[in-house]
Formats: sequence, C-alpha cells, structure tokens
Amino acid sequence: MQKIVADALKRRSLGFDGFKKTSKIRITLILFVFSAQFFSYAQNNNDLDFLVLHSGDKLYGSVEHINLKGVNPRLHKKIRFTSPNGQRKQFRRKDVLAFRVDGITYESFWLSQSSRKFTLLNSKYDIDPKTGELHFLKLITKGNLSHYQMEWWEQGESTLMWMDLLKKERDPFLIRATQGIFGIKKNLLVNYFSNCFDLKTQIEQEEFKDVYQIVDFYNRNCAN
Repeated sequence: MQKIVADALKRRSLGFDGFKKTSKIRITLILFVFSAQFFSYAQNNNDLDFLVLHSGDKLYGSVEHINLKGVNPRLHKKIRFTSPNGQRKQFRRKDVLAFRVDGITYESFWLSQSSRKFTLLNSKYDIDPKTGELHFLKLITKGNLSHYQMEWWEQGESTLMWMDLLKKERDPFLIRATQGIFGIKKNLLVNYFSNCFDLKTQIEQEEFKDVYQIVDFYNRNCAN
C-alpha cells in the first residue's frame, strides 16, 4: 500500500514538473512570436512614409504633397495622408511639422527676409513664425550644420527648381549657399564660416565644388 501511494505521488510530481516545463515552453514561444511581430512592425514602420504634427503625433503611412495630375505640378493646399489600412485624411500645412515621402524628409520653416517681398536673390532667410512664409524644405543632411533644399516650380513650368540652404544648429536663420549655374556663393560662405579657419581657407582657394562637401567638412572638423 505504501508503495502504491509513493508511486502515485511520484507520478503526480512528474506530471507537475512536465506541466511546468510545458508552460515555460509555451510562454517562451509566445514571447518569441510577440517579439518577432513587434520587430516586424517596427521594421515595416521604418520603411513607411510618415507625417509629424505640431501636436507631437507621428503617423506612418503614405504621404502626398504634390499634385502631379495636371500638366504643371503644384503643391496640394493640404497634405494628404493614407494609413496602412486605407484610411485617408488631409492636414493643413501649418499643422504639419515634418513628413517623409519616398524616403525623403521635409521639415517646415516659417521664413522671412529683410526685404518686404520674398525674393530668391536674397541670401539670408530668417526663421520667423509670426511674419514668415511657410516652406517645407527638403532635408539633405542633418547635423551641427544642416543642409536643406528649397524646391519650387516657375509659373507655367514643369521643371523642378531648387536652391541649397545651410543652417548652423543654433542659428535662427538659413543662408543660401549656391547661386544657380555659378556654383557656391564663395564670399558669403567665407564670412559665414569665419569661425573655422581651415574651411574658410579651402573655400577661398576653391577646393570645394559642391555644397555637400562643405557640409561634410564642417561637421567633421569645425563643429566643436
């Protein structure tokens, strides 16, 4: 009788241990599946376009800001957003802080100039939310010195135009770095980078042909 009871207790113990092992396996499997789904979700989000609102909300999905249906491209009055499940919504441009389209990020700036009329001939663009005009600038490089491009179409034209703008991290303004077919604005940039002797000297000696080279040099050698 004692042997029967002992055998029963042994079987019960083994069953409980087996249950514990099975439970651990199930929990591990659930955690693995959850982690894989989360990683996949995060990875998929990184592949999606996004839209960031001034409220702080960041929405992932499809973003459209240019109307390409007509002969001449033009900007949509409202930025159009489609979520992954197909829900569509439009946002006023002034409510949008930044967005990404086809892997390209655009950031909003309220820009004004010293002259009353916004002109492409002026080299300095002050950041002024009170009196400025809203522009979404194409981000090329983000850093202590950031590189942007302002894009536009001439009226009645379908060719995209742009100009390069630079902004030091703490400056409340951007400067125009290029002058169309004439290349970089050498005299302007020499003054702008007067705090970095090596960069200023190389600009004077016309060592740089493209803006991205100047930006890269500054961020590697002049930022500290």
